[in-house]
Amino acid sequence: MLLSCCERLTDFFISQCGLPETRRPWYIYTLQTRISMFLSTAGMMLLGCLVATPYQVICFLVGILSLRRRLGGYHAKTPLRCLFLSIGVSILCLSLVNSLVRYGLSILIWILFISLSFAVFNSSPYSHPNCPLTPDELAASWIKAKHILIWNLLLILLLQIFFAHSNCALYCEMGIIAAAISFFVSKFKEVKSSLSEKMAGKLDDLTRCDMREWPLTSIPIYYQPQHPQRETDNTDK
Repeated sequence: MLLSCCERLTDFFISQCGLPETRRPWYIYTLQTRISMFLSTAGMMLLGCLVATPYQVICFLVGILSLRRRLGGYHAKTPLRCLFLSIGVSILCLSLVNSLVRYGLSILIWILFISLSFAVFNSSPYSHPNCPLTPDELAASWIKAKHILIWNLLLILLLQIFFAHSNCALYCEMGIIAAAISFFVSKFKEVKSSLSEKMAGKLDDLTRCDMREWPLTSIPIYYQPQHPQRETDNTDK
């Protein structure tokens, strides 16, 4: 739905305002990203204020949005799913901070924040399929992500020094934690895909060995499944 709306808006501006037709894909991309970003951020801000103060929500958004901009991470497949997921994650994270502070367990946020920050620094970059980058571009973006993380660390120290009573530092930390978890979820999917390809190749190699062996030998101890009919074609292809 968002794509079709952006296409209609783009066609209107091109026909009525004289925008160049050659930039049509870029106009559509720009509209999609800006509208999606506005709706998600506004929803996170407005509904987040139901469980935290506006200042705490802003600190959370600074942590998660600034880092995700360069770090990347998990992205939903549809704009509507992205909207609900973003709002749901923000409310969950804000509520979690409130609960941990209430029960005197805020130290857990610090431990998780330090651990994930260290893990991000020692990890490798990830390129989303919808936003492919060259190795040089990916390396440059990764360096900027680390710089943003360092600046966020300094911001958290300032918040802890001057606004410790409001726990704003904890909310900023939770935003960074959410961004880091999203990044590692995407990394896991990348590793999972690579591992699946390697396992598929190994299965094909083992199957070719079984296909070349004839007559088939009986498995000595374990279960003997029904073997397929003998292949008459060349199994070495």
